[in-house]
Amino acid sequence: MLEPRIKHYGCVVGMLDRAGRLDEAEELVAAMPAHPDVLIWGSLLVACRAHGDVEHAERVMLRRTTDADADTGDYVLMSNTYASNDRHGKAVKVRRQIRRNEIDKVPGCSLIEIDGVVHEFKAIPANSIR
Repeated sequence: MLEPRIKHYGCVVGMLDRAGRLDEAEELVAAMPAHPDVLIWGSLLVACRAHGDVEHAERVMLRRTTDADADTGDYVLMSNTYASNDRHGKAVKVRRQIRRNEIDKVPGCSLIEIDGVVHEFKAIPANSIR
């Protein structure tokens, strides 16, 4: 018998997310024997935004913010979920929380190879340019 691993749960959560079955996805995550990883939480948040489900997104964020591995991406997704559902006041509060709590922003990064040489490009936050 195959013992389900975190990757298996992630695949099922992803399928449920894409089908708009967020209640079932959330129930599966809650029932998982393993601790959900950053990818599973991220998948749920992306689905909440795609389906305009602010209430589910808020529940996911409550769980995420209790984890030590919550990052800027989670907060940005939550802010974007609020904004895309015309809850701009809440979106601004989340963005302020990022700045106030000094949550690290990981810069965007791209790598390309040209003639055997790898070149790396990073996005620099606008507020760090002087």
